[in-house]
Amino acid sequence: MPLQLAGRTDAGVHATGQVAKFSAPCSIPTERIPDALNRHLDKAVRIRRAWEVEADFHPRFCAKSRTYIYRIELAKIGNPLIQSFATPMRENLDVCAMREAATAFVGTHDFAAWQNAGSPANGTVREVKRLEIRECQIFDSPVLEIEIEANAFLYQMVRNIVGALVVAGKGQLTKSEILALTGARDRRKSPPPAPPQGLCLVEVKY
Repeated sequence: MPLQLAGRTDAGVHATGQVAKFSAPCSIPTERIPDALNRHLDKAVRIRRAWEVEADFHPRFCAKSRTYIYRIELAKIGNPLIQSFATPMRENLDVCAMREAATAFVGTHDFAAWQNAGSPANGTVREVKRLEIRECQIFDSPVLEIEIEANAFLYQMVRNIVGALVVAGKGQLTKSEILALTGARDRRKSPPPAPPQGLCLVEVKY
């Protein structure tokens, strides 16, 4: 059977919690499969653990929720140690305004205005269970982490939401305006997406 994944990621996007299913006729104990496969994988890919599942399990369609983290580096001078997994932002952002704007996305909504072409044709209603914004330090650089969990995501939905939050942090978009954009269901009226390198799939729940 072909490899099945919990979700796809764009070029430049990372994953620390991707889930994959495969079947293989082998006698290797399940707990030893990561070590056996990691010897042959590219150094950018590592299997952390393996477990047996039922034949009808599908990592994408059986998922209850997915969680992504988007990281924005706020340092005035970029840190080369994090440039591959955090998007640099040299302008000041109003984090309180971003948190207020973020509440417009939480809950069950029609997210047609926050998808890009290529989303599955099974409707555009999704439930965002939580959206948190926190400030932290990574390798001594100030970083803003935007963590979002939903039952499922449309294509580039997370990057589009983050793009809107950044615009809100610059004082150019309010919560009420985001709600109006969501109601309009027109992607062309919404802000552009955030760059891919700051995004990481961190957990899939079953």
